Amino acid sequence: MRAVQILAVAGMMLAAVPLAQAEEFSDPKALVTAIYAEYQPGVMASDPSVYYSNRLKAIFEQASQNRVLSDDDAKPGAAPPAQSFNPFLPDVSALLFDMSIGEPVVIGERALINVSYHNFDHPRLLSIAAVHEDGGWKVDDVASLGDEDHWLLSWALIYDPLRN
Repeated sequence: MRAVQILAVAGMMLAAVPLAQAEEFSDPKALVTAIYAEYQPGVMASDPSVYYSNRLKAIFEQASQNRVLSDDDAKPGAAPPAQSFNPFLPDVSALLFDMSIGEPVVIGERALINVSYHNFDHPRLLSIAAVHEDGGWKVDDVASLGDEDHWLLSWALIYDPLRN
């Protein structure tokens, strides 16, 4: 009986995963709000690639094939780059406060949304580029603009300036 209950719960959880991945966002702020809603105590964050545009997914795929994130690739059983790096929360653990999601600037099918927060005592400032595709808004790129970390996700994946 216990095994049947466990299987039933596991089945419901697996059935819910495609729904989360297929969610479409009617505006860019709803997209970014949904992303950061996952980084709360007691909430299991999904793979960030579910929010990526087709272009950004292709860049991650190419980076994986080119072994751009070679340090991660060298580890046995390591996750592919799309799963090993989370541009929305590039820290290992999360305790977010002072979260601020700005109003999006929308021009046609593109938008830009600024996000700031503190993770523990570390401030972060990100700019998220979004694109409207397949009936909803998706993340097309992420830039870190804080005091310490400066990067543009697509550029780092394509050119990897730290690779020898």
